[in-house]
Amino acid sequence: MNLTLYGLKQTRSMRPQWLLEELGLDYTFIEVDIFQGKGFTKAYKKIHPYGQVPALDVDGHIFFESGAICHWLADQFPEKRLAPALDSPLRAEYEQWMFYATATLEPPAFSYMLHTKILPADKRVQAIADWNEKQYIYILKILNRLLKNKLYLVDKQFSAADIMVAYLLFWFPEKLAPFSALQEYCGRLEKREAYLKISSST
Repeated sequence: MNLTLYGLKQTRSMRPQWLLEELGLDYTFIEVDIFQGKGFTKAYKKIHPYGQVPALDVDGHIFFESGAICHWLADQFPEKRLAPALDSPLRAEYEQWMFYATATLEPPAFSYMLHTKILPADKRVQAIADWNEKQYIYILKILNRLLKNKLYLVDKQFSAADIMVAYLLFWFPEKLAPFSALQEYCGRLEKREAYLKISSST
């Protein structure tokens, strides 16, 4: 299997790159600096129609969306145990957390980042930042309770769901200060060899 990941440091492409490292797969990483307009070249738009990252080329077949890539990769290598089997009683919980990352946790986090860091100062709206920060903290409070006395999201096994969720928690480490379970959870994942490998190169 020939794998090429198109991505950029400190973006959502860290999710599939982290997973590729956990799986121990050989892959080629091609940097696409979307912040410098490289995503909108004619050549790259053939790879990702929206000019974004990540995109994964698997033997000439290309698809995008970090969650979809992680979901597919984890299922291709069941022996690595990074996703419960389809007939496992844990599969429903795993699917829950995979979708939770992009549907519940990411929207307020990204909107808050937009209006505090990404958008030009004159385009930021403080009221939007404040509202999304409040929503994000509310979500963290509940997630902290759900992770109390748990090593990982699904049973006692690290999975792709942990990659999907932890990547977002790493965005604002200062927001985790009141939440001991989340601090312990993130501290545990940050020590994983695969994460250290990709984060040390960012």
